[in-house]
Amino acid sequence: MSLPSWLRSHLHAAESPRYTFESFADEVARLLGLPPTMRTGEFERSSETDHVWLTWKSDLGGAILVLDRPDTDLRESLVIKFVWHHSPDPADIAAMVRAYERRGRVQSLRSLLARVLRRR
Repeated sequence: MSLPSWLRSHLHAAESPRYTFESFADEVARLLGLPPTMRTGEFERSSETDHVWLTWKSDLGGAILVLDRPDTDLRESLVIKFVWHHSPDPADIAAMVRAYERRGRVQSLRSLLARVLRRR
């Protein structure tokens, strides 16, 4: 199966849809400074930063990325769904993950500060 030129420009020598999905997830991980994603299911990959778990799931014509903060009082997740024909860029997805991670750190610092101030 031949890949569209826009996807071939983002992924190196990908030949099958499954390999394309894995290559895309691994490229996002690389841009985040993480090791390659781990296979956690037939069409599922995962990785994690210090504050966010990333779960990739292959979807018909694209992929779904679930971002989860395991260390918060109330578990919170963000779901990003993208399709290959919209030419997703791994750098854009990595930027979304970084923004989500930063938002969580700011909220946890605010929560910690509020608890400290209440004790006084």
